[in-house]
Amino acid sequence: MITPRPRQAQAIADLRKAYRFGHKAPILIAPTGFGKSATAICMIQSALDKGKRVWFIAHLKEILNDTSSRLTDAGIKHGWIASGRDGNRSLPVQVAMVQTLVRRLDRYQPPDLIIVDEAHLAVANTYQQIFEWAGAGPKFKRPGGAHLLHLTATPCRLDGRGMGEVADILVPTCSTQDLIDEGLLAAIRYYAPSEPDLSGVHTVAGDFNQGELAAAMDKPVITGSAVAHYRKLAHNRPAVAFCVTVEHATNVAEQFRQAGYRAVAISGESDTVERDAALQGLRDGSLDVVCNCALWVAGVDAPTIGCIILLTPTQSVVKYLQSVGRGLRTHPGKTDCIILDHAGNVKRHGLPTDLREWTLAAVEKKKNAKKSEVPVKTCPVCFATVPSVVTDCQCGHHFEPVGREINEVEGELQEITAAAKAQAVQDRKREQGRSQTEADLIRIGRARGMKRPELWARHVLRARAAKEAQKR
Repeated sequence: MITPRPRQAQAIADLRKAYRFGHKAPILIAPTGFGKSATAICMIQSALDKGKRVWFIAHLKEILNDTSSRLTDAGIKHGWIASGRDGNRSLPVQVAMVQTLVRRLDRYQPPDLIIVDEAHLAVANTYQQIFEWAGAGPKFKRPGGAHLLHLTATPCRLDGRGMGEVADILVPTCSTQDLIDEGLLAAIRYYAPSEPDLSGVHTVAGDFNQGELAAAMDKPVITGSAVAHYRKLAHNRPAVAFCVTVEHATNVAEQFRQAGYRAVAISGESDTVERDAALQGLRDGSLDVVCNCALWVAGVDAPTIGCIILLTPTQSVVKYLQSVGRGLRTHPGKTDCIILDHAGNVKRHGLPTDLREWTLAAVEKKKNAKKSEVPVKTCPVCFATVPSVVTDCQCGHHFEPVGREINEVEGELQEITAAAKAQAVQDRKREQGRSQTEADLIRIGRARGMKRPELWARHVLRARAAKEAQKR
């Protein structure tokens, strides 16, 4: 039996409240490291105690294997619905591969509760066929139909389709920074040593054209920079490098080997033995770097990973956050995770600890990659990337304030002299410094025309707290 942590217990209480108020398909939004699996198992045990039947469904064998192990540890017997697995169909709990389940629906009766992991994928046709069969979700619910429980850290999609197609309420928990502050996730040290030239790369289906992207990224100068900065900043830390294509991953692994590191490349084309061996190599220290393509964005639990190398630019905040999340698990002796961003992703999406607002509604797709709503800047000395409100880097570099050369005053353009500009900067700093509460900062942000003043305010407060912690 699992004893939930306080935040997990609160999440369970919030989910039960949502069900009591008539919702049948909530999304539990919880960052990597929250313990979504443990929370789900508590919900499964509660359902079993009431004589209910539960299915846990996902699209990756790694996720299902991990869930199966956790269920076993909790003493919960369960069957399998997956190719090549012998399952006991009579058991009330089933662990199911989506791709297999959708082909075998005629063999089963719908359960009472379906738990969907990586739920941002759940608007796909395979999932929707399952929901329709089970009478579950906003589009297909019927009296006596199954309840849904969606689990994800990122309830959004690159194609802009809204999660409201499969869910009826968002149940938030906490932020990544909250879990870092509580010691449940490793601290993040983010470096952006270089940003690739993607001027010739087009957008297809909401993300970069993969063929053009591979040509832009699979260059010795970029890979060489990645190897050099790994040696400088993360030498001998177990690392995962996210690459564009299988060939790209192979080339990056070879360059790491030539530099004396133990590196392998894996992809969706790798067999189970290769994938499991790569994961075990990171866990036991027999590998330094695993270069992967289209793998390990989710479903990988290797707490020893201490460095994430981003070599695949993406317009998907889901892919970005999931990739970074592979390195945030805590482990004995591990104090932080180093992110080496050679893809410019932090400029598009902000830092992994940025606060984000989610919605069930569909989102209009943008033609161009969206810039971060919480601006960041990179230290020219050590390449550390921090929110723009930070004034001093940990390496000691002081960021000089940058003012605008021209301000608009009552409809007329007025040039600002150097002295006036410096005075304006000082006035803004004093105004910000006098503001002690989040509400005060939000009012300032609104007055300055910020689109998301509440996010800026929270980052100012966190930067202050970090600075005070350094003094102590």
